[in-house]
Amino acid sequence: MANEGKREWFVKLIDTRTKKFLNDDTGVFQVYTAGVASRVQINNAAGADVIQQNATEGGDIASATMTDGTLRFWTNRTVSAVDVSILTAGGRAYFLDGLVQSNHRVDVDPHQTHYVLTVVLDDRASASNIRKLGFQLKKGMVVNDVLINVTAVLTGSSAISNNNWQLGRSGDPNGFADHLAMTTTGMKLLQVISTTGLVATAGIQVRGAEIQFISPGTDNVTNTGWAQRIPYVPVTAVASNNLTMRRTSTATLTVTIGALTGKAYIYYAYTLLPMP
Repeated sequence: MANEGKREWFVKLIDTRTKKFLNDDTGVFQVYTAGVASRVQINNAAGADVIQQNATEGGDIASATMTDGTLRFWTNRTVSAVDVSILTAGGRAYFLDGLVQSNHRVDVDPHQTHYVLTVVLDDRASASNIRKLGFQLKKGMVVNDVLINVTAVLTGSSAISNNNWQLGRSGDPNGFADHLAMTTTGMKLLQVISTTGLVATAGIQVRGAEIQFISPGTDNVTNTGWAQRIPYVPVTAVASNNLTMRRTSTATLTVTIGALTGKAYIYYAYTLLPMP
């Protein structure tokens, strides 16, 4: 058998109002280690790898696809619990934390308007190329904010610039976060850093232009400039709305590439508009 010796997971998403399963054949999901920002290797019914991520090579991250609102996958027998991040075809995000094999039914509310899409960043590549995160923004998703919880400091680089990341989409790779420092753990609130009161377009860590408009100042006395939060509204689910990440610069290593570490949860907080 293709998955002999593997553990099977079979979960149906049930609408809390209609009490029926979601009829979704194009929604996607990713499976993570329970309570840890890292991906679990999963397989499909044929025994083939579903999520393909070589963390040291710098390639794109792929998601698995649900069928009829059903998540079905296999893991190693040693995996007893997982976290699952879901984005449905209609743009609704669900995070199933601490899911165990006996959970075959999960009730979700597809009629709410506020959601948070959770994506794990677990990458040890030294390359600075743009990499897809495996999720695509959908029509009607109004991104209000992006938050990052660094759970493991990015190490293995000899220059501080190599510990900075950009978050965005294929059409604007630094549209959400321009300089995200992975040098300390904890929540990272994107903001303009200024020690003089002068608002500039560059800083230690800044919100991207997709979610913040900046009118830069010329001095810190009479024209300090100003910044205003704005939402990003994707027109439709096109390739340019693939969520992405990249390292600000290629890592200059003092150790081997495999020794690079760094883990984080990225939270995309958004409102889903009832669009036709």
